Amino acid sequence: MFKQQGKKAINYATGLTLYNLLLIGVYPTISQSLEVAELAENLPNSVKRVFGVTSGSGLDRCEAYISNQCFGRVWLLVTGIYTISTADALIAKLVDQGAMAYLISSPVGRWEVLSTQVAVLISGLALMVGLTGLGIWGGMAFFDIRIEVWSYVRLLVLEFALFLAVGAYSLFFSALFNEEESTILSAASLTFLCYALEVFSELNDRFSGVKNLTIFGWVQPQEILNGETPTLQTFGLIGLSTIFILVAGYIFSKKDIHV
Repeated sequence: MFKQQGKKAINYATGLTLYNLLLIGVYPTISQSLEVAELAENLPNSVKRVFGVTSGSGLDRCEAYISNQCFGRVWLLVTGIYTISTADALIAKLVDQGAMAYLISSPVGRWEVLSTQVAVLISGLALMVGLTGLGIWGGMAFFDIRIEVWSYVRLLVLEFALFLAVGAYSLFFSALFNEEESTILSAASLTFLCYALEVFSELNDRFSGVKNLTIFGWVQPQEILNGETPTLQTFGLIGLSTIFILVAGYIFSKKDIHV
């Protein structure tokens, strides 16, 4: 499973790293552009909230730019697609194709099989998040932009916990269903709902409380890069992930799998 999923993880991680390097490369130019600053300032307030432009142009401070661009909508979308597709491939796809029945017919316990699949998921997410961080730090060093490294470390740990939670409930659906379509549809629908609620909470201050109902609302990159320590959010996401993985393991251990 490491061989099968490792190449995909490396491809996704490399693409995100190059994307972030490109964004960091153009930052010195646009941060000094009066035209871009004026355009950002004239955006409607709801649009500013959605894209995290909280003060001024939102481009004059490196933390605001990085949180909005490198950890923004594109990063969430790509990492979410990788996480859901990987969780599906680890159980549901093997069951759907009949390969899982062959695997569990060997002298290997089901919990051992699940532990391996979870390790594959975790290692892939760690690789993606780690390369994202290295790409950002490398770009900052190359363009001589000073940053507070530990703030980025805290954010990367929280982002890892976020997508571990996405992977955990995707793994739960993967163990629950026998078909790939049902697994992907369920996991993608729940992820989209959480994401939509987070965007909705940013539209107006009256809806700000909605972000507490979604795991995406627990992660606020700009606040963390400005010094906030997300201890409660991180442990909350890890605890949620543990519950889903244990439930997925129980379902998988009782699952009737046919060739």
